Amino acid sequence: MPKISDTTKGLSGSELERLALEGEGLGAYRQFWDRAAVVDSIHAISDQDDAESFEVSGHREMDELAPLLPPGGGAALEIGCGTGRVMQHLAPRCRALHGIDISAEMVEQGRRRLAHLRNVSFHVGNGYDLAPFGDESFDLVYSLFAFQHMPKTTAYNYFTESRRVLRPNGVLRFQVPNILRDDHFNAFHHFTQPYFVEHPYPMNYYTPSEVVLMLARAGFRVEDLSDGMAVVARKADDVTADVAIRERVARFEHPRLMAEREAQLAGTVARLAEANAEIERYRRRIAVRAANTLRHPLRRSR
Repeated sequence: MPKISDTTKGLSGSELERLALEGEGLGAYRQFWDRAAVVDSIHAISDQDDAESFEVSGHREMDELAPLLPPGGGAALEIGCGTGRVMQHLAPRCRALHGIDISAEMVEQGRRRLAHLRNVSFHVGNGYDLAPFGDESFDLVYSLFAFQHMPKTTAYNYFTESRRVLRPNGVLRFQVPNILRDDHFNAFHHFTQPYFVEHPYPMNYYTPSEVVLMLARAGFRVEDLSDGMAVVARKADDVTADVAIRERVARFEHPRLMAEREAQLAGTVARLAEANAEIERYRRRIAVRAANTLRHPLRRSR
């Protein structure tokens, strides 16, 4: 078992990894991300090799986000936008695109990078709410790998705020790590080493049922949820997830139990099929006897 006296060096030993979250308040988070932006904004935002790969890395996310916009593009908001990695690709699909981030340094870099995009606006946020935006201002709110870097209480408040700023039937899409998935749990386990006691890194992991519950309480119905916890939720009055989503969550969280249940169900279906086949064979025998009786009425009278 690890001891605090064990010698550990984090994952990469990079200058970025040597940064530490120095407190639990919003000011500490703001300072952490401002320092990260100065040290290495590319790797602080995305696991990319260099500036060139960073420039194109948001295109895949754009492909997933664009279909969630209404015809004509509509208005979208990114929470935790960083320097606009995804916004630069999504902007042509939007009528208006806003990004908000707790780090003033990230926002300033983003404004310089995307100054040529007239429909893009950056905002420095307080790390807790969406105060700069009015009710029912957006068709789509999204956040990519940002909610994992804040306390769950804060992420939940962003869910409720997202509902406020979304128009009726608007969509919230985000991604957080799923602690029930092996590779995500391995990442979680990485942060348990003694190095991160002295160099705390803001990272939180979720279970699928946690996400579905939090979203329902915030006023969203989950419409899609992958095992990698990419979530699509819609602002709705009826927040009950449909059967397919509930079964998917159960399969993620109780794979062995669901496999056993599905095996039992398959066995039951097979037995019912055999019973139905036997009934059909019996009905055919009765039908043959009845037909023979009708063909040979004299036999019946003897």
